[in-house]
Amino acid sequence: MKGANIVQVDYLVVTVPVNSIEEDERNNLASLVIEGDFRRLYGYAGFVKDKLFIGDNGSRLLIQATGAKADDIVYLIKPSWGGISAARIDLQVTTYVADADSVIRSTTPPTMYKSVRIINLNERGSTLYVGAPKSRIRLRMYNKTAEQGGQPTELGEHLRVELQLRNDAADRALMNIHAGSGDMYYMYHVKRMTDAYIASIVERALKNSNLRAMIETDTEKSIDSRKQWIEQSVIPALAKMSVLDSDYYKKLVERLQALIT
Repeated sequence: MKGANIVQVDYLVVTVPVNSIEEDERNNLASLVIEGDFRRLYGYAGFVKDKLFIGDNGSRLLIQATGAKADDIVYLIKPSWGGISAARIDLQVTTYVADADSVIRSTTPPTMYKSVRIINLNERGSTLYVGAPKSRIRLRMYNKTAEQGGQPTELGEHLRVELQLRNDAADRALMNIHAGSGDMYYMYHVKRMTDAYIASIVERALKNSNLRAMIETDTEKSIDSRKQWIEQSVIPALAKMSVLDSDYYKKLVERLQALIT
């Protein structure tokens, strides 16, 4: 039902019992990464290729994908597989606006949601988070052009409105995507978590392909900017946390180590 959904999957983590998948289906999935690099992820051993990881831990199969690859692979996953569990699915629409930072600054989320707005003082690139970090449903709206280190064009800047869905919310997203009602599911939450202006921007983008920007691949510049963010923001924050709350810091380091072992 890919043609029935305009909203795109940008991140995907799904697990399923190995014995719930027919051998032909397992072989088909394995063929997608057979020439990839061997990795261990969350205790699963497998291969990664073109932003897709497929591996198992002896009993369950893990499928993780990002970017455009996630939007492709989600349609190979069957909600009817017994014991399937979607740990996380991100849905996004990226649309052109004249000034993404201005749109983000003027957005007023409902007071029932915990919200955080991050604004750069000396450069472009704003982000709005609606919902608690550990919540089942969290909305992120950000200046995608600035995030990728790009410049506005005659069409404007890229504004991305993204839903981060976990656990049962991700399971429902998977079912709606395969039922061809992914756009409806996405818009329901966007309307609940933003304001009428943002809802109208996203609805127009869903209806008009000329207003939508497709999923972009990571450019060398965007990768460098993310490395810079890690060096200048993440590492200093971790160093500070090691002093303020050593127990939390140790647990966080253990979680990071689990990702690569």
